[in-house]
Amino acid sequence: MKSDNFFVAALIALAVGILQTILLLYSWDYMAVHSPIPSWLATHGVTGFSWKATLYAQDWLINIALCLPAAYVLCKLRPRKIVVYLILAVVPSFLWQHRLVFVDPAAFSNVITFLPGILLTAFMLPVAVALVRLAQRRRNV
Repeated sequence: MKSDNFFVAALIALAVGILQTILLLYSWDYMAVHSPIPSWLATHGVTGFSWKATLYAQDWLINIALCLPAAYVLCKLRPRKIVVYLILAVVPSFLWQHRLVFVDPAAFSNVITFLPGILLTAFMLPVAVALVRLAQRRRNV
């Protein structure tokens, strides 16, 4: 699937990023309603920072797993231009998910509260791409 046409490959990367965002938004809604982990942690007395850290680690693992198919497609386009494809896939998603910051910046003045979500949104697809590329290298060795 390595494309010789950069414009077509860039459009594919943009489409992958948009479709990935839609998939993640629906998945997050489903997990928020049906995940037993938050109530299980609360039942076992896990609260405060350890509760947040556990849920944050769970979110990272699940989101990276959900990003693996998109990462595979991006890696198949043109491996030497993967940074450009990652930017095209991540930036529109990042802007869409954090669009309210641009509408009402005063409401988001405490950046520390939103930092975990910002980091997750910005780095889940690049981490998934790194894992796919690592797996491809191991397979080729």
